[in-house]
Amino acid sequence: MTESEPCNCSVQMAQIVLEGAREVLNSAEMATLFESAGVRLPDTTSPTTADGNDIKLLAAALEMRYGALGSRGAAVRIGRASFQGVMQVFGSEDGFEAEEHRLLPVRKRARAGLEKLAAIFECACGIHMAVTTEPEAWLWTLADCETCHDPRVETTVSHFLLGLLREYLAWSSGGKVFQVEETACHADGDPNCVIRIQRLPLD
Repeated sequence: MTESEPCNCSVQMAQIVLEGAREVLNSAEMATLFESAGVRLPDTTSPTTADGNDIKLLAAALEMRYGALGSRGAAVRIGRASFQGVMQVFGSEDGFEAEEHRLLPVRKRARAGLEKLAAIFECACGIHMAVTTEPEAWLWTLADCETCHDPRVETTVSHFLLGLLREYLAWSSGGKVFQVEETACHADGDPNCVIRIQRLPLD
């Protein structure tokens, strides 16, 4: 993905997210969630079709359906389930499969991947993440989100990203576990949503 390419992949990302939701939620729950959001439930025998507006409606519906804590947990699980779809669609193009990336030491590979994922979501969803470094951690700050005008949507998006990052770090490190947690949330009154990733794995 280059800076000159148009940001026209939101439909692809929406499809990835909904396929992730299919893995996490059973058919009845999916039907109820889609109905409450006013979105047509895709046929399970064909590829999911959706757009960015559908994702916003579904993100808000998660909190209405499961409450604040339940929706955050569901969003984390959907994020983890969506990771492989992100890699299948964007991974090769963005260099995750390149030999120079795979041969980096674990921490350098993890840091490089955080930058790559931030670029993917900025292009696909208009979500700008500022990736910064502390002595013992990396910070993913949700600096700007074109689709997050509803606090419920912003909370769901940040927890989706939290789950996706956990899955990415496990994949990138060959199964090592990193501490990944949200340390600030705009929906709770903080200036921005912030995800903190401990630089050293726990094992």
